[in-house]
Amino acid sequence: MPAYTLSQLAPMLGTYIEPNGDFKSSLNQVLARIYNMGIYRDLTVQYSLPVVDGCITLPDDADSVLHTMVDGFPVPVRSLWHDFKSIGIGNLSVNPTIQWGLIDAGYAPTKQSISQEVLDSSSVLVFSVRPSTSSPNSEPVFRFANGSSITIVGSNGSQFYTAAAAVNGPDDIYEFDSLQVKSIVSIRYEGLPIAYDIFAGDDTNERNLIATVGPDSGVTRYRRFRINGSVDGTTVVHVLCKRAFQPLHDDNDIVFVGNIGAIKQGLLGRLMEDNADIERAQYHWNQCMLLMEEEVNSSRGAAIPRLNIDPYGTGMQSRMIQIY
Repeated sequence: MPAYTLSQLAPMLGTYIEPNGDFKSSLNQVLARIYNMGIYRDLTVQYSLPVVDGCITLPDDADSVLHTMVDGFPVPVRSLWHDFKSIGIGNLSVNPTIQWGLIDAGYAPTKQSISQEVLDSSSVLVFSVRPSTSSPNSEPVFRFANGSSITIVGSNGSQFYTAAAAVNGPDDIYEFDSLQVKSIVSIRYEGLPIAYDIFAGDDTNERNLIATVGPDSGVTRYRRFRINGSVDGTTVVHVLCKRAFQPLHDDNDIVFVGNIGAIKQGLLGRLMEDNADIERAQYHWNQCMLLMEEEVNSSRGAAIPRLNIDPYGTGMQSRMIQIY
């Protein structure tokens, strides 16, 4: 099968962990490593993303951009250090063009920056929280469990400010304090039962979605790509992304790696690592990678990849080497 759920895999592979071990935790460790091994079957995802402040922000389940189209035309994807190694940002600002492609802008704590309209109209930033539309069990009145909290750290350029409040009981409604800041430095969350959306703005303008937090605990990090010459709300960016691993929480969560043999080898490799048997662990992980490579070659069919070499980084379209 192309994919399974956690509850389907547990009866088949639950014996390949240590006695009294947690199968879900073990499987999360193995899947996180398999995702990083390569681009395998069903480990890609496509999105059409809006342009905000000249950038696109990848969703949580997207790890990196493999290919992209801007306004229906294929364009290259360029590295984080490209501006420093090539022509710089300044030259592009004189005559920007979307044909230059996507340029990696690194990671940020929010999906988008605070709008200049909000910063100009008010020195106080107001936050609000709602159950995320991606949470199937969202309640009309949003309440946290004991010990749940969200912490936002902001900066005005010279000082840091924190808005945080821990929920002391299951019936307490969580609210944020206002911050006199110009940017968000970090967002942390602990013990959230479901996913929640965080909005930021002022009392006069519409508040924008800046982050989605939960469930469980963690920090927010969003990967952005800059598009020179793009127009917010008009430029259409379609991306083919490598799927990012997201830890399994519920029995019905989908496991996109459907290769039972590869998962089995990964579980055995993890078990050998925990027992300090590095030689056997390496054998099992090599077998895991081999099985994943065999599966992707089998599923590819006649769609054989071609290798394009661009030695000067200029985005030229001529194919110098072609593999059949």
